[in-house]
Amino acid sequence: MLDALPSWFGIPESNDEYVSFVQTHPTWSAVDDKGAVIGVLAPMRHAASAEIYLIAVLPEWHRHGVGRSLVAAFEAAAAADGVRLLQVKTLGPSHPDEGYARTRSFYEALGYAPLEEFHDLWPDNPALIMVKPVLVATGEAAAVARTGAPITRAMVVAALRDAGLRRGSVAIVHSSLSRLGWVLGGGQAVVEALWEVTGTEGTIVMPSLSSDWSEPSRWQWPPVPEAWWQTIRHEMPAYDAALTPMTHMGEVVECFRHHPATVRSPHPADSFVANGPLAHQLLHPHALGSAFGAGSPLARLYECDAQIVLLGVGHGNSTSLHLAESRTRWASRHVIPYGTAMMVDGERRWVVYDDIDYDSDDFVALGAAFAAATGGETRVPLGAGEIIGCSMREIVDFGIGWLDATRQS
Repeated sequence: MLDALPSWFGIPESNDEYVSFVQTHPTWSAVDDKGAVIGVLAPMRHAASAEIYLIAVLPEWHRHGVGRSLVAAFEAAAAADGVRLLQVKTLGPSHPDEGYARTRSFYEALGYAPLEEFHDLWPDNPALIMVKPVLVATGEAAAVARTGAPITRAMVVAALRDAGLRRGSVAIVHSSLSRLGWVLGGGQAVVEALWEVTGTEGTIVMPSLSSDWSEPSRWQWPPVPEAWWQTIRHEMPAYDAALTPMTHMGEVVECFRHHPATVRSPHPADSFVANGPLAHQLLHPHALGSAFGAGSPLARLYECDAQIVLLGVGHGNSTSLHLAESRTRWASRHVIPYGTAMMVDGERRWVVYDDIDYDSDDFVALGAAFAAATGGETRVPLGAGEIIGCSMREIVDFGIGWLDATRQS
């Protein structure tokens, strides 16, 4: 193939290097209807970029879209591998070569921009580096890109059952649709799947945290200027279970919350929502000074031996593990003041209260230790992610000892 392109590959020593590289590196190939190779692209990976090290298409297949197809395959694979910058080196414009002028036009048409021409990179020839940023897909586009086929409600139902959820189950659910991939029907499909599996006898609980209804001096995502703190304390509206928005909880919880039979607990910053025959019993009362500890919805879920269901997320997102944290010796030594806006005796007030300085940084390690020591979790693939199911009581009991042992320092 290189011999058939002497205007581009006329240096035997360079050709030998290309052949050697292709023999030892993954390479994209284009083939005709009979399976004969008509084009090749060899990529080279650098620390944070990927380079088109070699691209060659047989002359009779020029201007048939073969090169574009090869570059598209290279770019898609690079993006999936986390690459953020693409590059190619070609003959610089200071060298009057018509063939390479067409090559540069080819790359420019594909979005590669000239960066800089170097005269000391290649012997006797100017080297032009051309670059192209990788567009990172976000939101629904990213979900589609990660999903081989649509995730249907029926698929979610089957996966939930495989994870251990049953008719009549009491479950606390944490979720991230984006990590599963593209779910047909979004949050509604997941909520309906949960109800289909648990039936009218089951009760589903989800966290509905409102982190903005908290002490502003500790806000981090984002922090706010100190000059704002007092205004926030004076003017933040009082928590309202029906109106107060949740913070970064996701589409599934948002959908679940808006069902007319769903109720919400009265904690301004760390509320839960529930739907089912045990909803009111599980969520009330919810005292300020025990967001996740004694007398909280989590404590009552523990007494019911609820099931933890992690849809697309891991144990690092499991609010239930804060109950284990609250029952450790560590917790009594890490109590801090909190603040929130709420109604007291019919009027809006900024209320200061004490609770544990909850910390989920080691929950991923806790979950891994629990699975290794007990085998007590079930993992079920779903789309681009998985569902994890386990007994809340079992992992909380395990977590108390594990946290006390690991947080000794």
